[in-house]
Amino acid sequence: MLRIAELASEAGLPDGVLNVVTGGGKVGASLIAHPGTDKVSFTGSVPTGISIGKSALEAN
Repeated sequence: MLRIAELASEAGLPDGVLNVVTGGGKVGASLIAHPGTDKVSFTGSVPTGISIGKSALEAN
């Protein structure tokens, strides 16, 4: 994913359109809870995906 983001930047995609954030559960929870986050795409385990979905629902 980091390489895809790099290629997108090289192709002229404006900064901020595609962001890749790496980190653990605290990073993800902060991202989901932030009012400026409009969309999150997640790749990982089913239990973590369920947790993210519940957090997103509670944040809105």
